[in-house]
Amino acid sequence: MSNETTLNKDQKQLWELVQKINNCWYKGNPLQLSDFFDPNIVFNSPDFKHQIIGKDNCIQTYSDFMNNSKVLIYNEGNPTVELFANTAIVTYDFEMKYEQNKKTYHETGTDIMVFERHQGSWKVIWRGLSNLKNV
Repeated sequence: MSNETTLNKDQKQLWELVQKINNCWYKGNPLQLSDFFDPNIVFNSPDFKHQIIGKDNCIQTYSDFMNNSKVLIYNEGNPTVELFANTAIVTYDFEMKYEQNKKTYHETGTDIMVFERHQGSWKVIWRGLSNLKNV
């Protein structure tokens, strides 16, 4: 296992990539996510009973969220980056507080992203959340 203080070069590159991905959606330009997602990416719901399949559909979830929400707090930390040849799994804890429909929500959880390296470039192929809690 690894955390932010003990990441090697490849692991740091993947963690920085996750941070770029997150900056795209919560700082206001979800369409840039296209650069980071595999065309056949799969998003799983926190209960793992529903999936959103395909780059455009997954990006739309971020756009919809940002069109209907104002992010007040977003923090991420405690990354773990595991490498397996051309596959990587990145997990990290997050905290997010946001306003939506005149209500404030405060959530914490663990984000899980699976990457595949193709022609020297890492792309997200799978994403899911776990331990999602309302604070």
